[in-house]
Amino acid sequence: MLQEFSLNSVKLSDTFWKNYQALVKETVIPYQYEVLNDAITVDVQAERADDTLPTGKSHALENFRIAAGLKSGEHFGWIFQDSDVYKWLEAVGYSLINQPDNELETLADEVIELIGKAQAEDGYLDTYFQIKNPKLAYRMLYFSHELYCAGHLIEAAIAYDQATGKQSLLEIAKRVVENIQVHFGYEEGKIHGADGHQEIELALVRLYEHTQDKQYLTLAAFFTDIRGSNPHFYANEVKRNLDEGLSDEKPVIDPAYLQANEQPKNQQIAQGHAVRMLYMATGMAKIANHANDNELLAACERIWEDVTKRKMYVTAGVGSTVHGEAFTGAYDLPNDTMYCETCASIALVYFAYELFKINPKKEYMDVLERALYNGVLSGASVDGKHFFYVNPLEIHPDSCRHNPGKGHVKTTRPDWFGCACCPPNFARLISSLQKYVYTQDEENVYLNLFVASQLTTEQGVRIKQKTAFPYENQLCIEVDNGAGKLFIRKPSWAKNMQMHTEATVEETADYFIVQMDEKTRIQASFEQPTLAIRSNPKLWTNSQLLAIQRGPFVYCGEGRDNSMLFSYRVRLASISKAKLTKNASVLPETLQLVVSAEKVKNWETDALYNFVSDKEETSPAQLTLIPYHLWGNRGENELRVWFPEYTEN
Repeated sequence: MLQEFSLNSVKLSDTFWKNYQALVKETVIPYQYEVLNDAITVDVQAERADDTLPTGKSHALENFRIAAGLKSGEHFGWIFQDSDVYKWLEAVGYSLINQPDNELETLADEVIELIGKAQAEDGYLDTYFQIKNPKLAYRMLYFSHELYCAGHLIEAAIAYDQATGKQSLLEIAKRVVENIQVHFGYEEGKIHGADGHQEIELALVRLYEHTQDKQYLTLAAFFTDIRGSNPHFYANEVKRNLDEGLSDEKPVIDPAYLQANEQPKNQQIAQGHAVRMLYMATGMAKIANHANDNELLAACERIWEDVTKRKMYVTAGVGSTVHGEAFTGAYDLPNDTMYCETCASIALVYFAYELFKINPKKEYMDVLERALYNGVLSGASVDGKHFFYVNPLEIHPDSCRHNPGKGHVKTTRPDWFGCACCPPNFARLISSLQKYVYTQDEENVYLNLFVASQLTTEQGVRIKQKTAFPYENQLCIEVDNGAGKLFIRKPSWAKNMQMHTEATVEETADYFIVQMDEKTRIQASFEQPTLAIRSNPKLWTNSQLLAIQRGPFVYCGEGRDNSMLFSYRVRLASISKAKLTKNASVLPETLQLVVSAEKVKNWETDALYNFVSDKEETSPAQLTLIPYHLWGNRGENELRVWFPEYTEN
């Protein structure tokens, strides 16, 4: 079993990721506070085409002021609006670890004080129910997100305690948990059910890890075990509220959508809401790890297999449909109507990491890396003030405007969303990036990601990783006071990877294993060839199409660089010969690829269809590609990740 290092023990010097962390600290966090505080005018859009969804403002902090009695008014926004504030605070906590800032800390302290004032005497805390309908507290679990919000409060409290040593938010969170314990449990008279949106489970295990208080692990196990034990729990909840006149809502309950059709330990596939599914799986993996629960671990492995072998996009996006933001069937991965919520890729990072700590197989870290560099980073603009909820792999702007089936697909990143789960989620993950670079067991250290950084362990081992990756193809690793072994991952995209060192080196399919001495120096070299990707033939939407990857980056074409983007075709042989250039088209340093391609001759008539001649008329062309995560930063234009493969007639 692997352990993670504290964020304080890993210091980033990496140009690529440190720039992102600086962007979060200097731009994203201040901007998000202003939005949450309704202090600036921004275009707050609905996450999908639905006139009933909240837009126009956040009101998240104002909801706390109203709940605290400091202001009068009504609750505004989604039922889970509190979680936006908690995730913002978590990002602040991690950012303070990386870059101390007295003004930011003071601002966070003020927000925490406000949250404390809003908390009820019995520890309950949820502004929607406190303001709008106290009688329905813990009575609408199919929809309420109370425990989801509590989970994000717990995670924020842990981060802030780690950053500052201040425990005021942690005490607020513990009081919330005490209130939950009064109402939920196996005992007669308590609620035998769980929140419709998982999050409390993984957060409670994190609280156990932070405090070593086993009651939190026990409560997490309860919520995981009770889910699905009665598939009619949520329907019975609705009926009870109707019978008692507390609510007139008659929602259609789909237990599979809520992952409550059977107990998690018995679930076979990934189904239902994608973020909920993966948050649940993350909690399951954490519980399985600490409780040595092989049954729960086996379920995690089944879910992982289903997601990564049948339901994951090449960008590590997950969630194929807007209807329920959900998984669909195996190999059903449409590129232009998908959902691929930013939060879902973040949840996949969490799930992969927990499985890796149980069993450090390369495939877990390969998927984590794919998600980080593609599905997660695409969620924010390079200016830090615009965000994607949905991350498409194909964009036809006119189609998005006129096709109601694509109402959720934005052609550029909006300022904010009425459902703003993704922007602060992005901020908290990027601010805690260093936790994924290294892990350890009792004797050894695992170097998981190629990120310039320095690790200092509690035993005094110092590992310095010098690299300009992804811009260069080498690592210089310096170990001082070394002991045990250093496991260096062999990424699936790397070719001809070699270790140059005087130390003893073993090699497996997944790792180079270096024996660390008092002073160990390693020069690692590798190649990042431009690679073509094909889909399983069962994935029919990608039939006869190719995607392109270099290093951890999946590449895409934009109409900005390629006129009539959808008329390009690529030869398989040309991909490996792609020309790599550095330019400033999006960022000061962008790794751009230019691939030799064929372009179908433009039609000279207005005909919708034409008969095919013996020899289709094409002309040689150059297809310019940029990393997928950078698309959409230069205004509205076409997007494509998968390209038709050109073959000679």
